Amino acid sequence: MYARKALVATSFAAWSVALSLAAALPAGAATDPTSAPTNGERETGRKAYEEIIKYYGIYEDQSLQDYMNTVGQNLVRHSHMPTAEFHFTILDTDDFNAFATEGGYVYVHRGLMAYLNSEAEFATVVGHEIGHVTARHMAKRKIQNVLTGIAVTAAAIMTQNQAAAELANLGGNAWLGGYSRDQESEADRLGVEYAAKTGYRPEAMADVFRTFQSQERFERDRAKIEHREPHLYHGVFSDHPAPDARMIQAIKISANFQPAEGQGIENRDEYLHRIDGLPFGSSKRQGIVRENRFYHSELGISLAFPKGWIVTNEPTRLVARSVKGDSLMQMTADGRPDKLSPREFLIKNLRSSSLSSGEELKIDGYDAYTVIDRRGSPFDEGSGPVRYVAIYKDKSVYVFAGASRSSSKMTPAGDLVFLSVAETFRRMRPSEYPLGEPYRIKLLKATANTRVGEVAKEIPLQRKEDYPIETVRLLNAMYPKGEPKEGQLFKTIQ
Repeated sequence: MYARKALVATSFAAWSVALSLAAALPAGAATDPTSAPTNGERETGRKAYEEIIKYYGIYEDQSLQDYMNTVGQNLVRHSHMPTAEFHFTILDTDDFNAFATEGGYVYVHRGLMAYLNSEAEFATVVGHEIGHVTARHMAKRKIQNVLTGIAVTAAAIMTQNQAAAELANLGGNAWLGGYSRDQESEADRLGVEYAAKTGYRPEAMADVFRTFQSQERFERDRAKIEHREPHLYHGVFSDHPAPDARMIQAIKISANFQPAEGQGIENRDEYLHRIDGLPFGSSKRQGIVRENRFYHSELGISLAFPKGWIVTNEPTRLVARSVKGDSLMQMTADGRPDKLSPREFLIKNLRSSSLSSGEELKIDGYDAYTVIDRRGSPFDEGSGPVRYVAIYKDKSVYVFAGASRSSSKMTPAGDLVFLSVAETFRRMRPSEYPLGEPYRIKLLKATANTRVGEVAKEIPLQRKEDYPIETVRLLNAMYPKGEPKEGQLFKTIQ
């Protein structure tokens, strides 16, 4: 969630602006794939960059940004556009993803970097995205999907025409898909080619697919334990064909691009040292979820959700759902309007003729207002009620929205829970500010006696639903039963 308060949208204006921008962007030209991006493509990419950065934010570690740029520019020199201008950015989000837009703009999410285990793997991911650019896979439709997806996610359940599936999608990034099977296969081939020509071990792309397979397998295993359907992520390398088929294909492609014997760059330890200290999960500027409580030290706020609820910190909203999936809440923030009360703010922004049960509140001494909109819930096919609470603090307004099935009183069945969550909103105490610091990747060197189970006992993720052992194994490409080798650097969390 953004620390830049005015940029976090409960703003309906932001949604319409993004849609207008998407409609105005020029189409990508189907030109010679070996020529540099056109002026139109560069302008399209630049406009998309502005929206993407507003949504995610840049990961503020210049050394790591420079490292990505060095790797990326080396790959570009061995691509089909060796003299073209490319821009490489690490986004401040824990999603397992990477993508590119027209004009040579390539993005890697911080969360993906935590699960990679060598510079060679990183290079094949970046090379894959460069391949999308050099093969001219992006066009107007692609950019529209990106910008519209950002806007729709930001608007969330504040707009009443969103389907249940859109509200319940806690991944928030399926909109980054859209390439065809042939385009993904071509980007795989180009990524391997560019990495190998730059000197990297080309089989590293297959290792990335194995990492994705492990993530998918873990989600399926977890879903069985939690008695729910798996939430399969649609990020980098997840488009069809399936990851296992693409892994096999990547191995075959690698055979055509083998570097000279002994010259395949891996740079495992160097890469691990580069990401030592990388935030794991949310960063400080997004706020930190610890067990069932959210802390945002830059905003100076804290709030709590019921124990056992699954809390997801997305770039523009905090989302929580009950274990059974029958209740859903979100909190967003926006700039506080100077001349509107909390009541006037909600009425103006909801623009609904079906409001009821309005009431002025004081929450931790702050002015607040709550109201029920009798329509808009993703449950009951969109016809059920939603509870809204707006809280004014300093120069911001924090908006809670809670939805579940309708009760006999035409209020959400979880209404008392939704109100109690909003009423936990308060300013952080001085003693709590250390809790607003993120978890971070920490490197250890394995001894002959190192076991993942023992290491996992020392990490701060100790609840059963945090899956500490599985998390350590996933971070180190050891899932489901691997153990580190003596002398090997491996990642843990502190």
